[in-house]
Order: sequence, then structure tokens, then C-alpha cells
Amino acid sequence: MAVAELENLVTTDLKGMARITAKLWDYLMSPELWDMVMVATIKITAILIISWLVVVVGKKLIKNVFTLRMKAPLSYSERRQTTILKLLQSVLSYIVYFSAIMAILSVLNIQIAGLLAGAGIAGLAIGFGAQSLVKDVITGFFIIFEDQFGVGDYIKLNTAEGTVVEIGLRTTKIKGNTGEQFIIPNGLITD
Repeated sequence: MAVAELENLVTTDLKGMARITAKLWDYLMSPELWDMVMVATIKITAILIISWLVVVVGKKLIKNVFTLRMKAPLSYSERRQTTILKLLQSVLSYIVYFSAIMAILSVLNIQIAGLLAGAGIAGLAIGFGAQSLVKDVITGFFIIFEDQFGVGDYIKLNTAEGTVVEIGLRTTKIKGNTGEQFIIPNGLITD
């Protein structure tokens, strides 16, 4: 290649870079861009504040309902009430914050329809792969909700026999007569 051709190529590239830089600078300094940024910032801030308020107020409402329920003349297991209280508060938080994330993505002009469809398909695939986990959690919820047995009860589940140490959504822990600890997935509890 001749030196003149190289100089011509470099000059052309520099002029192209200067044009690109000028267009980028014009775009970054345009009032339309900054108007859009300000509106989006205000909307996102409002979404976050409203979501936070809904979660705080909702959690307090749920706690007040359970506090009133504990004062009722009917006897309720305190551990069971606490477990259900935490579960409902968590569900509220997940639903509100998921909705807030979807709203923020909408404000940023990200198409969420495809994202939701993809999440639905992924959720279905994960659901098939995690059937035993889902079964454990649902069974655990009903064990706690229906108060089928509680911490401190002496029970026999499948091959494990002893005192219930802990009941979770996924597993139940039993301390056997000889000191061994059994951890039984709630989905396997048949009796």
C-alpha cells in the first residue's frame, strides 16, 4: 500500500469518528433525552416508594390480624401462627416487588410480554424438574396450616419415631428415642 493511500484511509476514518462523536454528543445533549430520563426517574421512584409503602402497610395489617387472632378465646399454637404470619408476609413482599420490577421494566420501554412468556415456560420446566420440592412445600404448608402435629409432639412417621424438633415448609425434624435425628421431607409423610 502506498503512503498516500494510508493517509487517505486514516483521514477518512478520523472524519467518520468525528461525525459519530458529534452525533452522540448531540443526542446526549438533546432536551428530549433529558426529558425522557427525568420522567422515567420520577416514575421509577414513585413505583419504588409505593411498593415499599404497600409492603410495610400490608405486613403491619397481616401482623395486626394475627395479633387479634391470638387474643381470641380459641387456642392457637403460637409457633403455627408465627409460621403462617411470616409465610403470608413473604408472599406479599414477593408479589408486590415482582409487580414493581415489571412496572419498572415497562417504564424503561422493555417489552415484558416476551419476558413473562419466557418466564412461564421456564417456570413450567422447573416445576416438572422440582416436583418433589413443590410437593414437600405444599404438604408442609398444610401440616402447619391444619396443625396436624406440632413441635414437642411424640409421633411416628414412616420409619422415624420420636419427638418433633422442628417443622418447616420443606422438612420435618424428629429426634429419636436414642438421640438420632431424622429429617423427613414433608412430601414423604403418608400417615
